[in-house]
Amino acid sequence: MKVQWTIQLIPITVITGIALSCWTSCATGNNVGRQSATGPGAKEWVIELPNLPEGAKKLVLVRIPAGTFSMGSPDTELGRDPDESPVHKVTITHDFYLGRYEVTQAQWAALMPENPSTSRGMDLPVNRVSWEDCQGFLQRLNQVFKDSRFRLPTEAEREYACRAGTSTATYFGDNPSPEDLEKHAWFRENSEGELHPVGQKLANPWGLYDLYGNVWEWCQDWYGPYPDEAQTNPTGPDTGKEKVFRGASWMAKPQYLRSADRGKFPPDAQQNTGGFRIAWGPSAGPLFGLPEGRTRRDLLFSWMPWLSTV
Repeated sequence: MKVQWTIQLIPITVITGIALSCWTSCATGNNVGRQSATGPGAKEWVIELPNLPEGAKKLVLVRIPAGTFSMGSPDTELGRDPDESPVHKVTITHDFYLGRYEVTQAQWAALMPENPSTSRGMDLPVNRVSWEDCQGFLQRLNQVFKDSRFRLPTEAEREYACRAGTSTATYFGDNPSPEDLEKHAWFRENSEGELHPVGQKLANPWGLYDLYGNVWEWCQDWYGPYPDEAQTNPTGPDTGKEKVFRGASWMAKPQYLRSADRGKFPPDAQQNTGGFRIAWGPSAGPLFGLPEGRTRRDLLFSWMPWLSTV
């Protein structure tokens, strides 16, 4: 007797939704990400670093929603540089996480053997770190939490998160007054030539601090000219000689305190004014960890290949 089987397929979007939900609740193991209130998928995610001194700022990540924005600055923006053109549309198709604060010296010391900073204080941002040094910290962070998605933000993610839905020169308006700048940033006019603890100025609308000033921040991308056409999840040139940094520093002039301002240094450069903040999530694709060019259907069939023959 021949038995005929009937397989009822569950819509791919349902299966992938269930899989993503499971993945986000279990992504990092240990004591991070097990509770949806503080792990991936939550609005805010507190990373419990080992050996962090009592009273030190926690490593907190903020969920940044997917969206589209205009990257770069118009010709009319005061203080702009030519490499901020052309203004082009960029779409970030996935939510991702970005550090609420710049990485502090206490957070750095919790994972790394030496603190390279020029001024010492547990809640001061770590400074004088190269792009390569940052990769060492991120590698250690991924090892500790058995993950692979802690990384630097792309240049596009950094500008998108900084703007927080705005299109003006700063997230608090065009041509801000000196008084307004001082409410949001440590820079040449108010820093007294030194670093300051993170989180003392006003946050942007998405709850991120020190996006202008204090220390400039490394991005993942190689530096290169902007394209004319719209982009989706851009990650910069494939190769280069210099890495992008964003945000200006405690030594910056006011004209550099803008969302579109760009800078560049070789990846081994250790500048007294340089630091970083971390990101978590994919650098491309609609699902966390989905490689460029792959779809939900591809991912589903890689998990359950028998479905492709049904």
